[in-house]
Amino acid sequence: MSKEEYSKLLQSAFDNGIPFINITEFYSYALIPQGDKWLEIAYDFGEKSIDEKKEIDGASAFFKLCEEVEKSMALELKVFYLNKWKEFKKGLSGSEGDKLKSCIKELTTNSNVYSDELPVVFNKEDLGKILSKL
Repeated sequence: MSKEEYSKLLQSAFDNGIPFINITEFYSYALIPQGDKWLEIAYDFGEKSIDEKKEIDGASAFFKLCEEVEKSMALELKVFYLNKWKEFKKGLSGSEGDKLKSCIKELTTNSNVYSDELPVVFNKEDLGKILSKL
């Protein structure tokens, strides 16, 4: 799958809610809301291709988000306050789908609590960070 397809998916990512989109040196990872499901998609910058693209439920998306934040972003960043992130997660209640939305909102509105350089796309205007690497 092509960079054109990934670009198109990203440009419509904010149409149905707030997605989680991060960018690392080697890839971009996104969870895009689609009603009660989420589109999980990963794009490899070196291969210039979509590595993964599948529809998943809210519970699976929540666990995927946590894995991405706690492993990939924690390793990618020089400073990432993982303990603060885990403390935030402990205070969450409701379904995993609700927790997912709360986590995405937290990362996009309070990113400086976790890192000064959180590699997350906060809004549609920030998509240029990724599109320029395609």
